[in-house]
Amino acid sequence: MFLRFLFFFIRYAIAGLIFISVVLFAPSLQASPSYNGEACRSKHAIGVSRILEIDTSTGPRYGRVQFKNHPLPLKHKEVVITFDDGPLPTVTKSILRTLKRHCTKATFFAVGKMAKAFPDLIQKVAREGHTVGAHTHSHPRDLRHHYFPYSRFQIERGFQDVQAAVGKPIAPFFRFPGLHDYEQMNKYLSDRHIANFSVDIVPGDTNGFSPARIIRNTLSQLRRRGKGILLLHDIKPATAAALPRLLSALKARGYKIVHIVPKKPFEPVPIALMNMLYEDFSHKDPKTIIGGLTYRQLYGTKPTKRLNRRVKKRWRKPKNKRYSKRVYRRKRRY
Repeated sequence: MFLRFLFFFIRYAIAGLIFISVVLFAPSLQASPSYNGEACRSKHAIGVSRILEIDTSTGPRYGRVQFKNHPLPLKHKEVVITFDDGPLPTVTKSILRTLKRHCTKATFFAVGKMAKAFPDLIQKVAREGHTVGAHTHSHPRDLRHHYFPYSRFQIERGFQDVQAAVGKPIAPFFRFPGLHDYEQMNKYLSDRHIANFSVDIVPGDTNGFSPARIIRNTLSQLRRRGKGILLLHDIKPATAAALPRLLSALKARGYKIVHIVPKKPFEPVPIALMNMLYEDFSHKDPKTIIGGLTYRQLYGTKPTKRLNRRVKKRWRKPKNKRYSKRVYRRKRRY
């Protein structure tokens, strides 16, 4: 009799404990962040609040720094984390560890040469579920100082190099180096069904700021704007050092991370076409004739390379010896 009573007591006690644990801890389990489809173990992780799918068929433009009337459709206190100029082993590995620890995702705008130099690293970025876009082939400082064919080559070759390094289709997401765009290139990206991403939050991690200042700049700009696309660089050690505390600060202040993904992958142009463009065009000489045609005859516009560069005028002997020798400078326009 005593054994039967003990058996029923233990059985109902276990059932009661299971019921209490389900009632008390089920909400926290449902609200826990996830990483690659698995529940995140850390309760301090910021996680991913939602996934935003981008339709690039119309060539959209996002970011209020360049496109004031085209913000990304985010809710209040939602942030998209993006990294430029990488990958670089000494920094990108640390950033990936931090993102994994916080169970969150980001978008990497990789440079073609960097991805080609470190294919294993960019493959790891894609394997861990982050979005990979392109940031030109060699990261020229300002594409506005180059001919349109050269800019087009930089974009297409950058996508080809990054996609070849990843080994699978990447996102049709692009960002101009230095955020220097011009209308002819913007139209080309729209025709190619590539999303043109600018930024909303610029903490200035490329200016040599300390990790503490990067965090302060990010939080102060987020307080003013309330949401937006965050620009960071995965080639700066200060960025890798600031990222853990930055993500913790964002979580403590109620911000949420949104992961952007494309509706369709990028479709590259044939490599032979880009090789022909590179061989036929020389961006170094502004007076280069391509196939017997001048630049204006071939493209219908004047080139935009270094319009305001000043050069010295050739010396001429003054007719009157009383006047001293002077330097004449003029603007040279191509």
